[in-house]
Amino acid sequence: MKLMLHLLIFSMLTTFCSAPKLESPVQPERTLTQEAIPTLSTPTKAATATLTPTPNIKIVYSPSNEDFANPERGFMKQSSIFPDEPLGPRKIRALQPSDSLVWIYFRLDHYRDRLLDPNGLTTIRSVFNTARNKSLKLVIRFAYNPGPGSTTDPNLANPDAPIELVLQHIDQLKPILLENADVIAVLEAGFVGHWGEWHSTKYLHPLEDRRAIVDALLTALPKDRMLQLRYPRYKEIFFQGPLTAQEAFSGTDRSRIGLHDDCFLRDQDDGGTYKSTTAQLPKQYSTYCNGQDENACWRGFVAQESLYTPTGGETCQYNPPRSDCPNALKELEMFHWSFMNNAYHPEVLNSWVSGGCMDTIRRKLGYRLTLKEAFLPQSIKPGGTLSLNIRISNEGFAAMYNPHPLYIVLLGPSRYEIPITNIDARRWEPGQEQIINLSVNFPANVRPGTYKLGLWLPDIYSSLRSSPAYSVRFANSNVWDAATGTNILMTNLEVQP
Repeated sequence: MKLMLHLLIFSMLTTFCSAPKLESPVQPERTLTQEAIPTLSTPTKAATATLTPTPNIKIVYSPSNEDFANPERGFMKQSSIFPDEPLGPRKIRALQPSDSLVWIYFRLDHYRDRLLDPNGLTTIRSVFNTARNKSLKLVIRFAYNPGPGSTTDPNLANPDAPIELVLQHIDQLKPILLENADVIAVLEAGFVGHWGEWHSTKYLHPLEDRRAIVDALLTALPKDRMLQLRYPRYKEIFFQGPLTAQEAFSGTDRSRIGLHDDCFLRDQDDGGTYKSTTAQLPKQYSTYCNGQDENACWRGFVAQESLYTPTGGETCQYNPPRSDCPNALKELEMFHWSFMNNAYHPEVLNSWVSGGCMDTIRRKLGYRLTLKEAFLPQSIKPGGTLSLNIRISNEGFAAMYNPHPLYIVLLGPSRYEIPITNIDARRWEPGQEQIINLSVNFPANVRPGTYKLGLWLPDIYSSLRSSPAYSVRFANSNVWDAATGTNILMTNLEVQP
């Protein structure tokens, strides 16, 4: 009887000692690099997300409410740069540590009747170099004049430039855009009308001219960068729509065009954003919403498109209760906003502070990825199979719109990077969870020792790849390694001899 009791107690102790335990990831040090190979992944909606138990240990991660910088999202400072004037470097800066974008208007006021000169082109190049040196990215627009105001009469509009000169300017700018695409978050179509907002134009009203500008800009940008139009009606007129999940991120012209809304929450149609017809004469219109409620139809169009393309811009008029917190949060989520001017309109922005939603908006603009839990191995041998099961939630308003490749990283006696080639993080949609099941070939040349295991989403451009400021950070406590730009999943993976 005593022997049976001793055996029972020994069995219980053995079971307890082998149960899954929680890990608390900590900051790793920087190491060197090698590469290995891929993978498998399954996205699921939050309502159906479950993890299949494995022999691996279970780790549960703590979320963080911190407002921190992440690439290509958030609030942005707006600055006007005149290429024919000396560049003030302080114009290219973030106002808060959690900001990573600057909104640049390249003002071509003095080039409405001539080509860009060498000094002007040099100044434009300097803007991109300054942004890169400060670990920032740019939302950019080229415009010929600042208005004032708007008009429906082209004869009263402040002059922009004839289409022939516009296309020559774009041709001059093309090499600069290609050379500096790494620090371009997105390009706004610009060029047309007051503020480059595609209204109140003197010369560029014909649809043929506007389409020519769009085509020239899409050609001037590499395939992985997107363009934004001011009004969804032009996206539909030129490219139809709305965009489907199947075509999203395919590199087609249609898949590369989003929206910038520069009168967010002003009135029911956001200052004509959700209209089928132009205010300016002669009228231009889309038939897409014929027979439907026009406002609801265009809002549905943008809600669908913005799942796969960037939405950004600014507010332009205090209009309670439409511009107050409850509705602002609803529409930022509906239209998947990624970035916003942090200075205009001040009454609207101040109302978000007083209304208690500004902190939420700051955190949720763009993507916000949070590790939930993972099943991870405690040990592995070189040349074996590394099996991981990871649950991630996107709690932001939007998904990523520019590519960030995914790597499994080991940090320890050496650094090893395993590229995960069949997962596109741009498809981690807001409000959804992703279950990532991975079985990858573990490098045969990994040195034995204790490693930190992490997820790394660097910039796709080699010029920025090694900069942690351009890597995606998860919204968790004690996970981010600022020195390497890696999100640490666990701190003690044993690689056995």
